[in-house]
Amino acid sequence: MNPEDFKNEFTAEINSIDKLAIKVLSKILYNIVDEVEIEKKYSDEDNVILEIKKADPGIIIGKHGHTLDAIQYLVNMVASREKKQSAENKLYIIDIDGYRKRRFDSLQRYAHEKANIVKRNNNPISLYFMNSVERRIIHLALKEDSDVITSSEGKEPFRRVIISPVKRNNNGLVDV
Repeated sequence: MNPEDFKNEFTAEINSIDKLAIKVLSKILYNIVDEVEIEKKYSDEDNVILEIKKADPGIIIGKHGHTLDAIQYLVNMVASREKKQSAENKLYIIDIDGYRKRRFDSLQRYAHEKANIVKRNNNPISLYFMNSVERRIIHLALKEDSDVITSSEGKEPFRRVIISPVKRNNNGLVDV
């Protein structure tokens, strides 16, 4: 698809929200990079994963994925207008070169590394500012660890996760 394909795209009636999401994503990306391919990687009743190929991932991902998140937000905003007129209610997840999976794995490792430091030093640790999706990954990664507890503090966009040691009394029971 090239930029000329977009001239009358919104004047014609679009039958599929997926096609609209791909067109919006293509239009955004062609303003950032010259050559891009988009592939519908996965779809179920809740999510559609659109994979970006043949593009410079660094430019599209941005620092900590902020540019990719912004692109995803825009695609979902446009698609949500169509969703109101349709029975479909899918979330479009935009990925490039498996970045979302790598980021997920990286955040889980980071959470466990910091939890080990908290357990070793018996002091809480504040993590860097994260968006809600990243904070949720941290909370879920440490949910089963009975020696630490997680909480979030601050106001968007300056919210962070705090990992704290679980305080136990002499009987080994958790003090609240």
